Amino acid sequence: MNSKSKSSHCTTAAWLISIILFFPVNSFAGSRSDHFAAWINFETTANGKAVSKIIDSFANSNRIDSTCNIEWENNDSLLYLNSRQLKIPAELTRRVFIERDNSSFKELSLILRSFRDPDANVRDGLDGLFFYDEENSLRMMSFTTGQRKIKVYPSILKASTDPRKIERAFCTLLPPIVRAP
Repeated sequence: MNSKSKSSHCTTAAWLISIILFFPVNSFAGSRSDHFAAWINFETTANGKAVSKIIDSFANSNRIDSTCNIEWENNDSLLYLNSRQLKIPAELTRRVFIERDNSSFKELSLILRSFRDPDANVRDGLDGLFFYDEENSLRMMSFTTGQRKIKVYPSILKASTDPRKIERAFCTLLPPIVRAP
């Protein structure tokens, strides 16, 4: 290999390295940063209603970006709160989150993937679902569309719990974005 050829290879290598370092990887593949999720609890108790209110306030606050280290507020992220629009049967929610019925995970994923809300520009479904078990464990959980497992926040959460702990649980359990760019 002559010196001119070596120089050419070094220049090409330097150029490729600079592209990799100065351009984010997701700029090539396309990516999303808007979270679309839903929150469900059965709100049969005062505690359940109060925890839902804390989550609603947090999801609509200007603290969510810094607390969760995400871009939520200015990125058109959505949280459907106990919405009848979701059409998720209470029995399916129980089978997935309480009973951990394996066959129900696929059914819930299908509902979340096929969810549409033209008014909110939701065309590709939801990334996941939060559930607060106000009846049994008093724990917050989440399900990510397409997966067959439940994430559970380890601490018991009540309305009397410091709201920052409830917010931290939300951030910890936030389903990743699974919708295609």
